[in-house]
Amino acid sequence: MRLFIAEKPELGRAIAEGLDGDYKSGEGYIQKGDDIVTWAFGHILELAKPEEYDEKYKLWKLEDLPLPIKEFKYLPKKDSKKQLKIICDLIHSDKITSIVNCGDADDEGQILVDEIVQYSKTSKPVFRVLINDLTPKAVKEEIANIKPNADFKGMSERGFARSQADWIVGINLTRAYTIIAKQNNFDGVLSVGRVQTPILGLIVARDKEFESFKSIDYYSLLGDFEINNNIIKARLKTEEKILDENIAKEIKETCENQNASINLKTENKKEYPPLPYNLLVLQAECAKIFGFSPDKTLQITQSLREKHKAITYNRSDCQYLPETMFEEAPKILNSIKENLNNDEIQALIAGSDTKIKSKAFNDANISAHYGIIPTQNKISSQLTQDELVVYDLIAKRFIIQFFHPREYQTTTISLEINQRIFTATQNKTIKSGFRSLWENIDNDKEEEQDIDKNEYDLSNLKDNDIAKCSLIQIEKKQTKPRPYYTMTTLLKDLNSVAKYVTDERIKKLLMEKDRDKKGESGGIGTPATRSNHIKTLIERGYIEVSKDKKQVVKSTKKGKDLIALSPKSLTTPDMTALWFEQQKMIETLELQRKQFLEEVTKEVIDEIQRISNNQDFKILENENKPKIQCPQCNKGFLTKKKGKYGDFWGCSEYQEGCKAIYPDNKGTPNFETKQANNDTTHKCPQCNKGFLQRMKNKKGNWWWGCSEFKQGCKAMYYDDNGKPKF
Repeated sequence: MRLFIAEKPELGRAIAEGLDGDYKSGEGYIQKGDDIVTWAFGHILELAKPEEYDEKYKLWKLEDLPLPIKEFKYLPKKDSKKQLKIICDLIHSDKITSIVNCGDADDEGQILVDEIVQYSKTSKPVFRVLINDLTPKAVKEEIANIKPNADFKGMSERGFARSQADWIVGINLTRAYTIIAKQNNFDGVLSVGRVQTPILGLIVARDKEFESFKSIDYYSLLGDFEINNNIIKARLKTEEKILDENIAKEIKETCENQNASINLKTENKKEYPPLPYNLLVLQAECAKIFGFSPDKTLQITQSLREKHKAITYNRSDCQYLPETMFEEAPKILNSIKENLNNDEIQALIAGSDTKIKSKAFNDANISAHYGIIPTQNKISSQLTQDELVVYDLIAKRFIIQFFHPREYQTTTISLEINQRIFTATQNKTIKSGFRSLWENIDNDKEEEQDIDKNEYDLSNLKDNDIAKCSLIQIEKKQTKPRPYYTMTTLLKDLNSVAKYVTDERIKKLLMEKDRDKKGESGGIGTPATRSNHIKTLIERGYIEVSKDKKQVVKSTKKGKDLIALSPKSLTTPDMTALWFEQQKMIETLELQRKQFLEEVTKEVIDEIQRISNNQDFKILENENKPKIQCPQCNKGFLTKKKGKYGDFWGCSEYQEGCKAIYPDNKGTPNFETKQANNDTTHKCPQCNKGFLQRMKNKKGNWWWGCSEFKQGCKAMYYDDNGKPKF
């Protein structure tokens, strides 16, 4: 009996449908004939925290870095323990003779199931099936093409190498930067990482460009040309901006009241319906239309997929669909009609033609996933308003695939006077196609105001027509900087950061990394992780996002300071590019994972040494912030913090073991409160590790809590005349 382990429940159900035999449902699995199908929920194991290797690593100490981890441990995620036990029990069952890895068809999907197999310590044979298309026919074909999991050892090694290297860089450098920052009276965590920090670097660079930009005056010339008793407006074509007004005046004088030779060019073009969404495009559009944060859109789609089973895999990086999905289209459209019973949807579906096969249906462009589209499932529970508007967007993007493209004609006129060329372009729709019912569809292009619009139909002109320049207007303009990022423009930039890289080797590597990914062009992170990185940057105070619908993104002083302190390898996508080069070698087994991780560790050691005595960290100091030295350890400084029961003051050396805590008294620490010492009357009777400390809540009442509350001790006692009441 084979045990198929799918990456997620949706894939598990699809595999079961593609297997032969009687159906039998169990807790956390499905039996189909002589096979059993079970599933994970994405990664259900995670790399162990430092303190899970050694209790002493709870304290952040520079001398412990880099943490000497020789063998990485994987431990169950808190909310996945039950399903992990079900999977492991099935693996160890006497009925099971072999295991089939059904993770997604990329290195992340490979290691997701490999982690579980390795955690189970099984010696049973393991096979591999790569499934992109979830239709029963496609699943059957892939299962028939089953291969030994050992054939994918290189892919597995590559995936493990990247995730473990991220752990080495993130954990060690975050601790190192934070410890050294605290030595300079900075409170809080300075987190750094291979993807998170370059995203911040991108935002900081845009902010600096905008804030330091100096506008330059330039001149643009717009001419009026008389042709067949009609006025045609055309703008002077220049390779560079005209910065000297005298040059503009000279052109005006030599071109006005002169005849111009005409050159016409007419092209027939087609505008195809936009492809279905991937996560990034959907997040960008939800930010633009509804003002949703990337994380909010991710959560909404997660609910639509898992709770309502209304859409396909929501973390996809692909906008294309399997060709077999074309056959399922009528059923999907019927489901949409039932789920969104409104006039607009009815009209769209009525106007669609399921015989039209759009460019979206293309197996060659499928990655590990395919575009986000509605399922055939009838939604049984009511959607929230947010879920409804997002489902509506996804549904419309699918419906529009069954419309003809818009056909239009582009006419460009060039008017030459004294070797100066004025041009104008005009588009004329021949057949509306998909835009006949959906004119306002987003086409991923920024709207531009057409200031030179001609009412006259340029296609009626002929090359031998006579044109005379009757007037030239000189327009004084100013150069403008690229604006601050909005959430929409930031998300769109993250899939093409290579365009900002000046090192040709790094740029080439980033482009090669995304060679087989349609929609990605030298990006950093994945659509599934970018929203989490942005959320972390906000939570850590590195960036701020305006509360309005536009969601303008700006870096804070803290964010700018971190980028100023960090090396180029951390603030740019260079590390991602160089790792990709080495990971290719790991995949072909030319380089061992161990060697790669040793090199990464050496780079971390070099960086820790570089910053250890770095005086530049003083830029983190806030001169307006009062420096209150801790009276207990005499090393750290007291900083105000928000606690569950109100504000309090703690020592900046708490990660090094100082447990000093003082209640807040109108913005200053209350030193009258008796602090914990070796007096056993104040030792916590619950955990026997911490000491009880007296604090005041928001209502002004005193109470006693344990100094180990951050480590999980929940001890709380009423105050009895300055003593804890047991």
